[in-house]
Amino acid sequence: MPSQTPAQPLRAGLYMVIAMACFILNDSCIKIIGTTLPLGQIITIRGVLSVLVVALICAHQGVLGSLPTLFTPKVLARSLLDVAGTFLFLTALMHMPLANLTAILQSVPLAVVLVSVIFLKEKVGMRRTVAIVTGFLGVLLIVRPTPSTFTIYELLALGIVFILAFRDLITKRIPAHIPTFIIALANASFVALGGIIFGFYQGFLAVAPWQFGLLAAAAVLLATGYVFMVATLRLGDLSGTAPFRYSNVLFAIILGMVFFGEFPDALSYAGMGLIIAAGLYAAHREAMLGKAVKQPL
Repeated sequence: MPSQTPAQPLRAGLYMVIAMACFILNDSCIKIIGTTLPLGQIITIRGVLSVLVVALICAHQGVLGSLPTLFTPKVLARSLLDVAGTFLFLTALMHMPLANLTAILQSVPLAVVLVSVIFLKEKVGMRRTVAIVTGFLGVLLIVRPTPSTFTIYELLALGIVFILAFRDLITKRIPAHIPTFIIALANASFVALGGIIFGFYQGFLAVAPWQFGLLAAAAVLLATGYVFMVATLRLGDLSGTAPFRYSNVLFAIILGMVFFGEFPDALSYAGMGLIIAAGLYAAHREAMLGKAVKQPL
């Protein structure tokens, strides 16, 4: 494997920041339009447009010959989990502050470790256990599960965390010969199909030009974010780019204030800080463990 040039980690970090900005801008577009159209219709229109964008990327990459792999069990399972995660996420997004929901989802890497321990019987040391507990304490500071503050939407946010954790575990087990963009195409296709099915149940409304424009922008932003995420992982590694991943919390706070008048309180900021600190430490431990494994005996 060729060694990295000094500029590559910086480029990888920059690409990660761009990807996070695209994802948060996509979420903001959907949140703006969310009260004006049924959820199924939103998912359908954005999903179909995303399929077109990702299909064009697949054609450019020359990977359309791998389309049959869309129907392999692991790719299907991952796609179905993404469908569930998308519906829950967009439902919660309409009713929760953008920054709070974004921060809660930063605990997904910690949930992956927890799920691995419970279901795969993997062993985790005391330090990573402390990181998991710290991260979920941060989630509790944001959610605050008391009768006066806890709603079904905070419960949805917690559900999304574990759905995405299972999705990530399955993703790691998808054979390497299946192209990344084919996996993305499968995800976009099944999400769009789920939107169509739910849309027939809810009904469809006439779409104004500004609504279609926002949904088209969301689809392009989603696909662009995914492209930059792939570029990030090809240039750097997960542990090295982890600090840049948390830029999306900052973007979410700023956009929430500017566009939605959402101002997190002190406890929410404290919870965000705990989640970020725990995530960064977990990424650091992963990097140290990886280096230890590579050391010659």
